[in-house]
Amino acid sequence: MKKLKVVPEKPSCLDRRRGLRTEVRNMAATDPKATHGMLVVGEETAYLSHLPMFMRPHDFQVLLEATFTNDAGDAQQVYVDDRRTTGTAVYTLRPERFVLTELVGEDGQPARTSFTGTLFRGHFERGGTEILDPVTVDVRHVVHFRRFDRHAVRPTDLTYLAFGKADERFLAHLVTMPPDFDHVVAMRQAPGTSRAELTDEVLRKGPALTIAARPDGPDGRLREGDQVTAGFVGEGPAGSDLRLVTGREFYLEEGELAAGGHSH
Repeated sequence: MKKLKVVPEKPSCLDRRRGLRTEVRNMAATDPKATHGMLVVGEETAYLSHLPMFMRPHDFQVLLEATFTNDAGDAQQVYVDDRRTTGTAVYTLRPERFVLTELVGEDGQPARTSFTGTLFRGHFERGGTEILDPVTVDVRHVVHFRRFDRHAVRPTDLTYLAFGKADERFLAHLVTMPPDFDHVVAMRQAPGTSRAELTDEVLRKGPALTIAARPDGPDGRLREGDQVTAGFVGEGPAGSDLRLVTGREFYLEEGELAAGGHSH
C-alpha cells in the first residue's frame, strides 16, 4: 500500500484497495463555478474544511490552511475575538462562486490562491450570523484535496485526516462513499506514548489515521474526551501507533452525505 501524500500539484484519490494513492487528474475541465461552503476551525491558524456532497461540483474533500484579510485590516482578529467571546463551535464561510479545482494545478501552480466571501458564526445555510462581509481568504497551503471516486471502497476501520499546527490540532473524518458523515474534532497526542510524533511538518501533509477497534460509521465516530489508539495508513514511521485524546467537536453532518447525487 502506498503512503498518503497530498500536495497541491498531485490531488489524491482513494485507492480501491485499503490504502490511499496520489495521481494527477484533469478535474477542472468540466466543473462549473459554484458556492463551496466551508467550515472554519482554528484561531492562531485558520483552517477551512469544504462541506461536501456526493454530487458535482461539490464532490470533494478539501482541507485548506488560510488567512483572512479585509480593507480594515482586522479580519483575522475579528474572527478570533468573536470565537473566543461567544464560545461558538461552528463558523462557516460562504465564498464567492468559483471553480474549486482552481486551487490545485497539474503544473504545480494553482490558478487561484485567494477568493472572497462572507464569514458566519454558525452555519450560513441554517440561521448563521454574518460577522465579516466581505472577507478575502488567502490560501496558504492545500493540506488535502480529493474528488470522491464512485468506485471507492469504504475503509473497514474508522479513518480520519489529521491536520493543524502547534497547540491547535484537528481530525476530519475521511469521507469516501454514501452514506457517510462529515466530522471535525480537536485532538492532541498523549505525550510519551509513541516514537512517532504528529509534528507540524507531519500534520502539514494531512496524514490519514485509522482508529483501532472502531467501525467506519457515525455510530463509531470519535467523541469528546475519547482516548484512542491510532495508526498511520500505509507506511507510518517506526513505532507508528499513536495515542490520541479528542477534544471539542466542531462539526457533524450526516444528512447531506446520506445518498449520492447526480452530476449537474
